[in-house]
Amino acid sequence: MRAIIIVLLGLIIFPACADDSAKSFLVNLRGSAAKCAITGSSGATSAFLVGRDHGTSSKKYQAALQQAYAEAKACVDDEKPKMKPLIKAEIEDHPDLRDVTLDAYAKWMSYMDWLSTPHDWATDSREEAAFEQAANRLQAEMDIR
Repeated sequence: MRAIIIVLLGLIIFPACADDSAKSFLVNLRGSAAKCAITGSSGATSAFLVGRDHGTSSKKYQAALQQAYAEAKACVDDEKPKMKPLIKAEIEDHPDLRDVTLDAYAKWMSYMDWLSTPHDWATDSREEAAFEQAANRLQAEMDIR
């Protein structure tokens, strides 16, 4: 189900940005973060339901929670290498946006690292807020050039 949602979001967002490689880079950055956030929170929801039914000290709950963390980490480990060639190409294509692009990429890396570690899924992270701010700054820089 979450794969269908991600594909639909990509089909809605990507065509509007397909003419500008900088915007498609930003779509890829945001999309990969959203994909891993959805993967982790979906697993955490499943673990919550197991905990509600069997108790938070049960082996089933602990296994479901560990699986949620493992799925989020696997997603992050899969997405990070995909972004390396895109960031290099982006900087080559738009050297005028180098600093703001690198900032968004660095904040994305921090957010992805946070997603791949055990944490309370109901808590908003500083890493996510910093990434969104950097992504918005990159978007603003692209819009004015």
